[in-house]
Amino acid sequence: MGERNGEGQEARYRALDATVTRLYHEGRLDEALTAVTDAAPGLPRRRADLAHLTACLLALTGRPEDALTELRAALGDGAWWSPAILVEDDDLAVVRDLAGFDALLKESTARHADANAVPLPPLVRRPEGPARGLLVALHGADQDAALAARQWAAAVDAGFVLVAVDSSQRSTPLYRSWPDAGIAVRDVTAALAEVDEADGSLPLLAAGFSAGARAAVLWALSDAPVRPRGFLAVGPALTPAHLDGERLTRAARRALSGRILVGERDDDIAPEIFDAHALLTGVGADVTLESVPGLGHDVPEDFPRRLPALLEALLPTRPARPRAAT
Repeated sequence: MGERNGEGQEARYRALDATVTRLYHEGRLDEALTAVTDAAPGLPRRRADLAHLTACLLALTGRPEDALTELRAALGDGAWWSPAILVEDDDLAVVRDLAGFDALLKESTARHADANAVPLPPLVRRPEGPARGLLVALHGADQDAALAARQWAAAVDAGFVLVAVDSSQRSTPLYRSWPDAGIAVRDVTAALAEVDEADGSLPLLAAGFSAGARAAVLWALSDAPVRPRGFLAVGPALTPAHLDGERLTRAARRALSGRILVGERDDDIAPEIFDAHALLTGVGADVTLESVPGLGHDVPEDFPRRLPALLEALLPTRPARPRAAT
């Protein structure tokens, strides 16, 4: 029972998703559909995500009525999807014309709104001794705060209060990301209101992976009343389009420091991340970019070893101790 509801099920889902994505891009739609339908009964936690995949593949293989039936069955099991998934996904275009789709959309939209209305409380981890700073960690797409807390745990050992935040922007019951930068700032602001008052005076840093890394950077460049003094972005899904004139102006005016880690083999974010980095440095922002050999779109295996020094570089310089009189 524990494995069905735990990390084992998630690992199998992610492996399936990678396989189906590969088959989809290779045009092997029937094989992709078979893979999903064979695996779905053993992955009940991902009912909504797999129903969406199944419906897309059914529609693309000439079975739109079966696609709608699959979505309605999942809705009956408690699933829901964001309106964008149902209305904007080109793979479901033929399904949207069928009788019964509008009713499904209405009910799913209502469930989506209810589920996303209230942010979850953050996960807060404290060092054993005095804290040197406060690090807000933002998860990647289709991840959560619990994973972020594990990925950034070395920050606690380095003397930081770690605040891992769940995005309130969900496309399905389990798929979270940060597509709207304004809502991301709202979620982070709500999370910071939950920490001890004394922690609020600590140097504030932002961190994240992938979509969460982008959200961290854009928070640092926002006009929010509470903003980080620096950011650490791992594999940020950041493009020049995210860096409008106002954000670049803020980057130029603020004493903002940033560190970016990019996998040498990360084709998910290259080359756009290099162009975005060039824009930031072009206005004088203190933002460095390091390429990690052999790494794809992931957190480096040696990240716990790397993290303390990366955070240290973002903290304000400690005043030198006065010399004793001689």
